[in-house]
Amino acid sequence: MRGESSDDRPAPNMWVLVVRYIVCYLLWFLISGIALWLVFLIHQNIYDIFFLRINPWQLRAIDRWSYFFLGTIWIVVIFLIEGSLRKSVEENRLLIRTSQFLGVELALVALSLLIRMF
Repeated sequence: MRGESSDDRPAPNMWVLVVRYIVCYLLWFLISGIALWLVFLIHQNIYDIFFLRINPWQLRAIDRWSYFFLGTIWIVVIFLIEGSLRKSVEENRLLIRTSQFLGVELALVALSLLIRMF
């Protein structure tokens, strides 16, 4: 029949889909914020590791360039995560994919804080 999908699933209500995408982008903002915090934590780890081990000129260069490289990586990663979360809305796997991203981020935050303690 015309207009029917081949997998015989009913199409989701438009408002349900709109709410799912709003939740998707709210979760994306949360993940992006945690990732930005992680960038600052990693930057501090890099500074702490190299402090008093190299000369001040080299430390200043590493300090400045690490922001550039970590920021570039952050931008790329948040756009990849956004695409993945948007795709997961269509696949009805938003919470699973979000928990995977948050799990990895929180593990990295914990590792960074652990490194900072020593």
